[in-house]
Amino acid sequence: MRWGLLLLAVLSLLATPFLGAESVSPSEILRPETTAYRIFWFLRLPRALVSLSAGGVLAALGAVYQILFHNPLAEPYVLGVSSAATLGIALAEVIAIYGIAGQLIGFGSAMVLTALLVALCLSRWGRSMDRIILFGMGLNFVLSSILFLVLSFANQTVGGGSMRWLFGQIPWVTQSESLMLAGLSLAFLAWLWAEGRKLDALSLGDGVAATLGVSPRKARTRVLFLTSALLAILVGYTGSIGFVGLVIPHLVKLLFHPGTTRKLVLYSFGFGAVFLLWSDVLARVIYPPLEFPIGILTTLIGGPLFLFLLWRRS
Repeated sequence: MRWGLLLLAVLSLLATPFLGAESVSPSEILRPETTAYRIFWFLRLPRALVSLSAGGVLAALGAVYQILFHNPLAEPYVLGVSSAATLGIALAEVIAIYGIAGQLIGFGSAMVLTALLVALCLSRWGRSMDRIILFGMGLNFVLSSILFLVLSFANQTVGGGSMRWLFGQIPWVTQSESLMLAGLSLAFLAWLWAEGRKLDALSLGDGVAATLGVSPRKARTRVLFLTSALLAILVGYTGSIGFVGLVIPHLVKLLFHPGTTRKLVLYSFGFGAVFLLWSDVLARVIYPPLEFPIGILTTLIGGPLFLFLLWRRS
């Protein structure tokens, strides 16, 4: 199964850069003097790498958050971590702070919210993970509303920065940036694989994890901060893309019934990567040169599919 997923991801990565408003032929991409060569290697292939990386990370994060909080609704977007990072970056752009400095502000915002969630986990609230989930959902609504107000006052145009931050959008990036994000996503997947036994213990409940020698508080704190840091970096490029982290892990469970956390995370990463890559292609080719927000397409495609599979299972 894992090799099939890898093959699917590689084939998708090779195929999707040929699709777009401007036609690109295989013979032209090997000739540096052609426009097709520059489009393929410097625009579409880096963007495809970002789509794969973002989709894989978001889906894997959703699987991990659902394990950490013992709740099928847990994911970075629902808990407000994604909205906090997005709001920080949007506020930075409103006051004309761009680039790495703006991303650092978004990173700090995500860390503050993560620290708050960790503090709640360590307090009496931690006895009820459902209460923490509800708190995160409420905070997400508040942060999203503030973000909308900020973008409204900034008078950003529809289809530009505002739509990117509100609904997510895969950006055009340089080759070095795409390789950096791909490297981070693979390092993250490798780290989750190494943490597989601890996550297996946490999935059985805090009491069982403690008897197996895993400290639920320490493990949850470490995982939350590291995952939030990666999410903040990702949000700095793509904005908030909901749904992927929430539904892809459930689709994997419904279709493949993975027996271990490692398999769940690996399959979620693979299917999330391919799903977001093809969603981005659709966002670009449905009505060129208009580009639709990718978060809207992921919901329109994945939502009915998830409901159908859920209905078939019942």
